[in-house]
Amino acid sequence: MELLPLLLLHPPISGYYAKSKGHSFWFWFVMGLLLPVISNVILYFLKDKPQSIVIDNVPIFEQKDKILYSKPGFEYRPKNK
Repeated sequence: MELLPLLLLHPPISGYYAKSKGHSFWFWFVMGLLLPVISNVILYFLKDKPQSIVIDNVPIFEQKDKILYSKPGFEYRPKNK
């Protein structure tokens, strides 16, 4: 009975962690209910989903260490995390 609060803490943590990596909050919330610790381990090894960036109405996907968009006097590089 004392472990119940700890087990109920995992779903929101899994959901938030998944959302920060670009995945579905609710899917990983349910996974956190079904597999409390294992879901966080799986999320740790999942890659981040690329975030879409729109410049001049053209969607560009963020890639690390690359120039994504360039024109005279302007160069966009993704932020280092």
